[in-house]
Amino acid sequence: MSIALYRKYRPKSFKEVTGQNHIKITLQNEVETDHVGHAYLFCGPRGTGKTSMARLLAKSVNCLNREIGAEPCNACDNCQEIMDGRSMDMIEIDAASHTGVDNVRENIIQNARFTPSKSKYKVFIIDEVHMLSISAFNALLKILEEPPKHVIFILATTEAHKIPATIISRCQRFDFKRIVAADLVERLRWIVQSEEMHVEDSILQRIAKQVNGCVRDSESLLAQVLSLGGKNITLDQAELILPRSNDDLMLQLFEFIVKKQTSEGIKLVNRLITDGVDIAQFLDSFVEFVRKILVFSITKNLEELSRDFDENTVQIVSDLTTQYTDRDLVNVIERLLRSKDLFKQTNIAQLPLEIAIVDLTAAKTFNEVKISETRETRDTRVTPVAPVVPITPVFPVSPVETPVAPVAAKTPMPLIELSPEEAASLANIQASWQTIISSLGDENYSLIMAFKMAKPIALKENTLTIGFLYELQRKKAIDTKNKVVAEEFFQKIFNKKIIIECVVVPNLVLDTSSNGNGGGSAPASVDDVANVFGGTVVSG
Repeated sequence: MSIALYRKYRPKSFKEVTGQNHIKITLQNEVETDHVGHAYLFCGPRGTGKTSMARLLAKSVNCLNREIGAEPCNACDNCQEIMDGRSMDMIEIDAASHTGVDNVRENIIQNARFTPSKSKYKVFIIDEVHMLSISAFNALLKILEEPPKHVIFILATTEAHKIPATIISRCQRFDFKRIVAADLVERLRWIVQSEEMHVEDSILQRIAKQVNGCVRDSESLLAQVLSLGGKNITLDQAELILPRSNDDLMLQLFEFIVKKQTSEGIKLVNRLITDGVDIAQFLDSFVEFVRKILVFSITKNLEELSRDFDENTVQIVSDLTTQYTDRDLVNVIERLLRSKDLFKQTNIAQLPLEIAIVDLTAAKTFNEVKISETRETRDTRVTPVAPVVPITPVFPVSPVETPVAPVAAKTPMPLIELSPEEAASLANIQASWQTIISSLGDENYSLIMAFKMAKPIALKENTLTIGFLYELQRKKAIDTKNKVVAEEFFQKIFNKKIIIECVVVPNLVLDTSSNGNGGGSAPASVDDVANVFGGTVVSG
């Protein structure tokens, strides 16, 4: 039976450990000077060497032939027994499956009372220690406070915040870091050479980017690549196994946004759709990608950036830093987060991200991008603005009437003035519905998608009843803030106070024409509308 690579190449000495130099140096000094602590707490992400370091420490303190430094000899009986997992003086306990207080008493407290069988120290390695119950922690606390001289405790966890402070205070704490991509590539290259095979460096870099600084995951992926067979493995072969990486695509999109390349950004998004990429998930990943760049822009910590990206990406990100500010990146993140709401309101998967790209690339600076804000914050700005010009009620011209010049600068198409009675008629409202809601974007952009799935179905005095095809859009429209914005907007349009009521009409027929004038004068789905208002359809 073959041995997994991460077990076969588990570090046998401190020098074989990838990264974690701050921990290796401290532990080696303690062993050399014979100042070994009685309890250690190893914290950090999975696959970064916590258990391996614990076993190395156990070997080092019990090695029979250690002469110079802290490196174990790996040849004496104690070292061999620990490496083979048959040492009576190194006890490994999985706290995830031994959470109770009885297990702590039987496996640790009682066992710790006895002296080592043949070693200097009896070492207890408790993995996933945060899984212990409160009672188990209380039982463990007593022996951590007053441990026998021949006992060393090494607690390992990925979630240090779940460990009681009383336990942490009795331990020397070491925080393991995710491994830099360049160091991972170097380790993978060494394993490939040891296996007497050849793997293209581009493959090793792809693996290092995929695993988010986890050594064990990188070695597992490499094992899959090596299983393809043959002594020489190319990138074309490895792509059959390696999961798709979006880092390069996200870097391209970030470059397009920074360099204001709208067309290229839109093409990239549509290529993602063609390739079957989940755009909503890609957007989440892209937000995290920009966040990492923001952190780098603030801290200027290249080492931290290198943990997430390869050398090429780091270089490109570094070169782009002169083209944006920290505030620019914040605006980009806020605009992307704002797009997430639109995924619930449209069946066009790429539309929210496309709109965000257009907004981000069309503005001369990122500060011009409209970030989501409340109506109150807009109204309380101290920046001088031009006097507000009241919006005159306007609607499209009928073919037999004489057109009149537009009256407002923001009007999306040529319109004419009508009397309030005409403007408030249901037929005119229906005929101009698409024109009306397109102007609503200046007030509240997120409402556009909701009202696109709706249509006016009744008008009684000052109450405008709007039918929605789906409950999701109706809820969006009746949200307190959104309803206020919509009613104030309609009041400007019609020069009279308007109260809107929103109902769901399951069989509502929406106007799908481009100009919005194809709706006719009668409400769509007459039977449904009559049922909603308790009326009867009367033939005319």
